[in-house]
Amino acid sequence: MFQKKSWLLFAVFGIAAIVAAFALDGVVDDFLRLNAKTPAYQFAAYLSKIGDWPTLLAVGLGLVLLLHLRGRREISRMLLTALVAGMLAGFSATIIRSCTGRTRPSSSTPQGFYGLRHEGHWIVGKYEFGAFPSGHTATVAGLTAAVWLVRRRWAAAFAVFAVAVAWSRIALNCHHFSDVVAAAVWGIFIGAWLFRLLDSRLKTFQQHRNIEW
Repeated sequence: MFQKKSWLLFAVFGIAAIVAAFALDGVVDDFLRLNAKTPAYQFAAYLSKIGDWPTLLAVGLGLVLLLHLRGRREISRMLLTALVAGMLAGFSATIIRSCTGRTRPSSSTPQGFYGLRHEGHWIVGKYEFGAFPSGHTATVAGLTAAVWLVRRRWAAAFAVFAVAVAWSRIALNCHHFSDVVAAAVWGIFIGAWLFRLLDSRLKTFQQHRNIEW
């Protein structure tokens, strides 16, 4: 994933997908949004909760530890690297959304991008202005991309969960469709790039220090 000849192609298609998503925001948001009193809404809320970074980090670290104790040290090291890459992809998306200041669909403020300040007040970190991009989606997308570089079968299974989490963020009226699409594009790129970077640096460090994982 993301060889020198393919990163530009991904960037072009990614930007095109984000632009298209903005045009489709109203239609898709209305179609996927759920009534808060329905069982489907409760299911979406559950997906959103387990798709947040604390739960993913806890489960991921548990799996890494289990693999390590079972003697599968190389795969546990790579999975730990993938976990770090995914978490950082989500964290970077959170930093971006703190700067864009886009209103959430449920916001009482007129929809738009307000940046760092609105009406003379700082809005960094305020929930109402934290829509673009989706941190949940960037995290699960980053994890999927990183795990793909470790075990494709694991990544294919996790991708289903990642799509479900992305859907839940729209269904719960927390994000616009474009917030989720942009986060997915960003998460995939950053997750894969960070995994390759961290994995190569860690291997070099191990070789130079003669450390056995």
